[in-house]
Amino acid sequence: MLRHLQQMTQKRYTPELKHSNTDDDHFMRLFLALRAFFTVLSDKQKATEIQKFLIAPVPTALPTKPEKASTDPFPPKSPSTKAASQKSTRSEALTLLSALQREARLLDLMSEPLDQYSDSQIGAAARDVIRDSKKCMDKLFSLRPIVEQSEGERIDIPSQPSPVRWKVLGGTGSKGTIVHPGWIAGKVELPSWTGGPEDDLVLSAVEVEVQ
Repeated sequence: MLRHLQQMTQKRYTPELKHSNTDDDHFMRLFLALRAFFTVLSDKQKATEIQKFLIAPVPTALPTKPEKASTDPFPPKSPSTKAASQKSTRSEALTLLSALQREARLLDLMSEPLDQYSDSQIGAAARDVIRDSKKCMDKLFSLRPIVEQSEGERIDIPSQPSPVRWKVLGGTGSKGTIVHPGWIAGKVELPSWTGGPEDDLVLSAVEVEVQ
């Protein structure tokens, strides 16, 4: 019955969209309201669509026009692209060597020809370098032995020892004698590199005295 009434309404009162005066606009809206009313009662799918339309959020801004693609074969580099192309590749190994040279003069001692010095002279120089190198390493890594036992003491070997932590010499077994207690870092605090990409390989600056 409702579908029949809807069809009769469509045949009798289908308006023409040419009218633009106020009365015709009111009639048009009234007609659409009635048509939507009967459509909601008779057609479940259409009712769902109308409900979605009524509860849809109102857009707060008009969509912007898409920007035209640039036809310039050599577009200017953006700041982020330029920064990425100049990103430093400084190795942490070089940063560590630089710290040991700065704090303990390790590279100076290793690069010095030793044939012209006596053993006592070499020992005296190496003592200071070794002491300062240890201070530097402790500051950066907080080094400590992996196990508490000392060399020569017996220790239980894990059933599935990590090949990185344990180096089992000789045969197999659940116990062994410590030959070396190993080393492990408690932290890693290498200095941050602040130089430019052109200085990535520099370990120590040239020292010049002006008189």
